[in-house]
Amino acid sequence: MHSHYQVFKQMSRHKPVLKAGSSLENGMGLARWFNDDDHIALDKSEHHTLSLYVADGFECYRKTPHGWRNGGAPGRFCLMPKEHESAWDIRGPLEFVHLYFTDQHLNTLTEQVWDKSPSSLLLDEMHFAEDASITLLYHQFLLNLNWQERSDQLALSSATTLLLIHLLKTYAQCNWQLPQTRGGLAPYQLKRVREYIESHLNQPCCCETWRLRHALASTISRACFVRVKAWRRINTCCTDAYSGPKCC
Repeated sequence: MHSHYQVFKQMSRHKPVLKAGSSLENGMGLARWFNDDDHIALDKSEHHTLSLYVADGFECYRKTPHGWRNGGAPGRFCLMPKEHESAWDIRGPLEFVHLYFTDQHLNTLTEQVWDKSPSSLLLDEMHFAEDASITLLYHQFLLNLNWQERSDQLALSSATTLLLIHLLKTYAQCNWQLPQTRGGLAPYQLKRVREYIESHLNQPCCCETWRLRHALASTISRACFVRVKAWRRINTCCTDAYSGPKCC
């Protein structure tokens, strides 16, 4: 549920009115808020928040070391990474949409898109900024789709994935892990193969079956077959309940 995100809980304890909320199939959370004449303090959270102002916001002030500063307006966005702390003085009407997501969402995307895992990943902190790509994705998809309609969930998940890819390309600092091997399966493909093996321990496991099921090239699947086959035999020996046929 989107309600398990800490920023959502903090907002719920103040005056903001929740106009809509949804938990997406990819685990991200969406919340559309309206607020006016309020003071909000956001403590350190374990997740990230992307906020877009969709209406008003001209009298939204953020506390800085140099005093209260504003810059809100429709189309402006704030990016608040995890561990973020801030204080806000809402002196006029403001409507905004929050997207909540975690490090796991970002790490999974980097593996799928760039085929490598970051050793560390930091998002930039942004306030009252403008980005045409973020505004377009919000208005074209998030604000036009029905968050409660199941048929719109796929489009919402796809749009939020595009948003995160844009954040990674534009507002992230990544330190990439040095590759230990070359070739073979991408991390997310290897994970899928292992999960398939674990759920089919009592059935024969053939290279061709894996290749067709996971859309692998024949040369890649045969190259990794020996290592995965050995891994399965070790796993099988440690499973007392297993009594099915061995790998073919």
